[in-house]
Amino acid sequence: MDDVNPRPQKRQRMDHLTESAESSDQLLPSSPLTSIPASSPPSSTLRPLPPQVLLLALPALLAHPPTHENYGLSLFLSLRAFRTCLELKALTPDVECRAWTGLAEVGLTAIESGYSTSGEHEWANGLEIEVEKAIGKGLLIAQKHPSLRPLRHQLTLLNAHFAFQSHNTKFARALLRRLIASFIPSDPPPIVYVAHLALITQLTSAPPPSTSSTSMPSTSPALGDSSASTPELQAALAAITTLSALAAQNRHPAIEQLACVLRVRVLIASGLWDLVGEALEVAERSLSLSFGDGDEGKPANEAQEGNKATESSAEALMRSYSITAQDVHESASPQSQSQSQPPSRETYLENAPAQAPPPKHNPPVPTLEADPLTLSLTAHILILGVVFYTHVGRVRSAEPRLAVLHTLMDGGALVGGANSDGIVEIPLPGQGSIPLRTTHPRTLFLLTFLVSAIAKRDPVGRRPKKRVFADCGVAQCREGRNAGGLSMSVPLWASLGDVEEIDQRSLRIEADLLCELVAVSIQRSDFDAAENHLATLIAHTRSHDFFPAYAARITLHHAHLAHAVGDTARAETCYRVAAHLDGAGPAGSTGGLAGGFTAAAARAGEALLRIGVTAARSPHPPPTVDGGNVPQLDAPTVALAKDALARCSANSSAPLPALAALISAAISRSHIIRSKSFLKHALALSGAAGDNHLRALILAVVGAQYVYTAPGHAMEVLAVCETLGAGMGASVKKAKEELECSVTEKSSGETKDATGNAPLRLWVGERFLELFKRAGKESRANKQRIFNTAYQSAVDRLATHRARPC
Repeated sequence: MDDVNPRPQKRQRMDHLTESAESSDQLLPSSPLTSIPASSPPSSTLRPLPPQVLLLALPALLAHPPTHENYGLSLFLSLRAFRTCLELKALTPDVECRAWTGLAEVGLTAIESGYSTSGEHEWANGLEIEVEKAIGKGLLIAQKHPSLRPLRHQLTLLNAHFAFQSHNTKFARALLRRLIASFIPSDPPPIVYVAHLALITQLTSAPPPSTSSTSMPSTSPALGDSSASTPELQAALAAITTLSALAAQNRHPAIEQLACVLRVRVLIASGLWDLVGEALEVAERSLSLSFGDGDEGKPANEAQEGNKATESSAEALMRSYSITAQDVHESASPQSQSQSQPPSRETYLENAPAQAPPPKHNPPVPTLEADPLTLSLTAHILILGVVFYTHVGRVRSAEPRLAVLHTLMDGGALVGGANSDGIVEIPLPGQGSIPLRTTHPRTLFLLTFLVSAIAKRDPVGRRPKKRVFADCGVAQCREGRNAGGLSMSVPLWASLGDVEEIDQRSLRIEADLLCELVAVSIQRSDFDAAENHLATLIAHTRSHDFFPAYAARITLHHAHLAHAVGDTARAETCYRVAAHLDGAGPAGSTGGLAGGFTAAAARAGEALLRIGVTAARSPHPPPTVDGGNVPQLDAPTVALAKDALARCSANSSAPLPALAALISAAISRSHIIRSKSFLKHALALSGAAGDNHLRALILAVVGAQYVYTAPGHAMEVLAVCETLGAGMGASVKKAKEELECSVTEKSSGETKDATGNAPLRLWVGERFLELFKRAGKESRANKQRIFNTAYQSAVDRLATHRARPC
């Protein structure tokens, strides 16, 4: 045996272990794991841990998520442990600095959870002053000892976060910029990336409201507000560019992908839609997503090719929903054909219902075995892509992205699994990883329902997808709310404020889904359901204290409902109130185009309502050069139409550009060629957006322009319009049963829910009756009179909705 280097003992038994084992023999059965061998080396005693080490390790053992019932107790004991540690004598600099850092971290969590302002927890009183003191003490120690440089970076981040929470945003951003400028090449990349991400977060977010305020905390980014300054936006984009360049220099592709997604998010939040397309393309390319959007540069050719594919389906749709349209398409009059002009290629754009053709190739679907970061970034960029292409009215580009998003969410990799709490790891080869907090899976899951309901704009059919997604989304929101917060997985370091923010986002998503249900119910003339959904929406927003944020939208829905049932006085009032609530001044005022989408939609609805009322009050207006009749518009209506035109033209969100073209055609009464050009443009925009509700209105106006000059073409266009009007009330019955039921109801003068848009079908039926009389077709004219009687009965029943108080 070597006396200098004696052989260490392989196993040692401690006295307390031996005593505990001997005492446990009376309680546990004998087993190989609990038996004590007869021959054992001499026992020795473990050295007790120093108190400061034990106190520093205690908070990690006591940590609980904010959904745990003992979360407040864990924060109290953690703060007590750090305070006790700092009261000890002769602490080394590293221990003391770690204690101050831990006290600041736990104290910030308690402040964000609301314990310091609730008044019910004495241990949290004055916690803000204590956290500020802890950050200052820790920074002072870390600056004196170079070995504590990582703690200095952490304390600086905590100081910037504390200042941002205290609404001292300028000082917080200055701290982060100073920290980024102080980095040296020897600093590990994870710390550098975290500082850059913290700066981007503060530049693109708004600080939480004051705790004394009773309003709900805002969950929307600061760049989405109208008060956001341009320097903040430029600074955010510059910070993202710097982060991307640094990641490219260090060869970290995961950080580059994150920077691309962040750029798209910032551009969409700030409303810079002209720059979103290019940034979205770059982000999708970095994530290996390709959808072939280059084919959309030729909309006319696509429409001609798509017409051949949808011609048979359009005819089946007409036979299922509309008897009048079936008669028009099956037996066209030779006399009317001789009087009409030959339809051009643009006729197919008018006669084919707006449908999104299937994608020409299978869209790429990320494998569910991919890393959580790639799956999360892919889901976010797909949602942003659907939002962008829905906003600009390009349904053919939104459809494949929505299909991939559904496949990704149905796989369950984003909702459950390793990232069920919303935390994913950014891998840095050879240098560890960075935990990244993303959108919580619960919010992402509900957001998919909302995006799907918004992207599906077509209300025609027996089961429109807009209503299906909205109904399912509302059910999921209520199911998650009934389950309570205990079923939600959140990180250990999260606060009660984070849980409250997730709940508030779910409540707002439910309100948005209820808005979609109201809209689709009005479009399908299901006014009872629309009133019920509106009542639920008002109660929901008032119960959770964010009714002012939805007041303008709710008023606009009331205006649309009153407009649909024919209550013109109430509709006009609601339109004005909705525009006022959205920040718009009186029409023609010098205040500029204040307000957003709701104000533009309200002004457009009021302008079209006045134009329609003027036309109804002028049964015999002076004829135009083409033989048609256009009513004279008074000066206030023209001023209102011009204001609505300016607002819709300045807003690129569909369907406002199509409404701008429609209003331009309405006020261009003395230039029939120009009016037809505007209507053609509006028809193309509504078709590209897949909005058959607006398309039916445009087709009605187009058909009216050809009633006197091209009867055959007018009948073709009006037949498609009548088909769309019937499809917006189709029931879930089979096609044959629906056809037989429709014939029986029309012949008996009674209609049910399958009537669809009765005012539109009555107006088209009157045009058909006039054309049949001029063509000398008495039998078809008599048949059309029966249809018009049924439509008139349905219109008369709207008076019951008109009399109900909303």
